[in-house]
Amino acid sequence: MEKNLVKRAHNAFNEGDYQHAIALYQQAAYQYGQHLFDVNIKICEQRLQKPGGIFKSAPKSGETIPVAQQLAETQELLEYYYRRCQELEYRLQDAG
Repeated sequence: MEKNLVKRAHNAFNEGDYQHAIALYQQAAYQYGQHLFDVNIKICEQRLQKPGGIFKSAPKSGETIPVAQQLAETQELLEYYYRRCQELEYRLQDAG
């Protein structure tokens, strides 16, 4: 099952599902060691920050964004920060 976790993270990354890949890599990092997956997580985060990722630039003055798009982006950000919070909790548990 654990090996499957890393394989699933890799597959999610290859499919462009970086949010899911981050969550899976964080689980793997918790099980096997953070240092083994730090780079994978950083790469996923960088891919999310590129144009087309969840970190969109603010609309220009007078420009509006459809409500559905705003909701989708807000949901993605919420999931992203929830996963980051989980990662920090895992680090605290490891340190304690």
